[in-house]
Amino acid sequence: MAKQKSIKNIRQEFKASGVFYTPPEMAVELKKYVNFKPRTVYDPTCGAGNLLAVFDDDIEKYGQEIDEAQLNSIDIPNFHGYAGDTLKDDGFKGITFDLIMANPPFSVKWEPDELKDDERFAVAPVMAPPSKADWAFMLHILNHMSETGTAIVLMFPGILYRGQREGKIRQWFVEHNYIERVVAIEGGRFEDTAIATVLIVMRKGRLDTDITFENDGIVKTVSRDAVAEEDYNLSPSTYAFKEVVKEDVNPIELENSARASFIAKFKKELDFEMMVCEMEQISISPFLDELQKILDHYRRK
Repeated sequence: MAKQKSIKNIRQEFKASGVFYTPPEMAVELKKYVNFKPRTVYDPTCGAGNLLAVFDDDIEKYGQEIDEAQLNSIDIPNFHGYAGDTLKDDGFKGITFDLIMANPPFSVKWEPDELKDDERFAVAPVMAPPSKADWAFMLHILNHMSETGTAIVLMFPGILYRGQREGKIRQWFVEHNYIERVVAIEGGRFEDTAIATVLIVMRKGRLDTDITFENDGIVKTVSRDAVAEEDYNLSPSTYAFKEVVKEDVNPIELENSARASFIAKFKKELDFEMMVCEMEQISISPFLDELQKILDHYRRK
């Protein structure tokens, strides 16, 4: 008889494979970026179904999960589930959705050579690297978005700036106008990890080509050309940051203040020297003479 796994062991396995539990409060936070009521919602790596559970009972919900036991434990109205590896076995092939909510495993390994002819990934200029499937999940999500569909995706921040293959795919997403908003999320929002994450809002059928970035309460909307100038870096900190206000300092006032501080400190040093000389009954005159020579030298310059 197989030994039953504890919740702690299951979570440790998830952490080792880049999978993190999405708490209900995080699901509610992500839903704030949905500005319409969808008819259908899909989560390609649904886990316990928390990202789907925040939607009304009358909405059709679809989810795929690699762990069949976890999938079977989901009890959500109007839920349609499929057990299997999302990248290798697309359980909802050919179906598109109004809204996709996703928190895929972060930077897990995958086998792109086996899927190079798959229509989900063949549209991009290159395949995502074998060591990091993040952009493969993004392409899978894009494939399942309706022509006016929206996707809210939690990802590891590295996909915003890593280069080589990932950089080429990221550029392709920007140039095709799929990226609408990128939000930096501080660490500690997941139950089992303190790492920072990023929320990416994708939308098809966009007329506006600008991208909005959110970082630490600062919101900045920039043009697609501005992103291209940054080599398609999508890190919010590149665009949304506090402006450093340079003080208008009067150089004469600054110099006078520095001189006053120097004189005050110099006087204290002389007072201390005088006290020592009186205690030791030695003359301070030779020391003052040396100082006078220095002053006379600078007067002649």
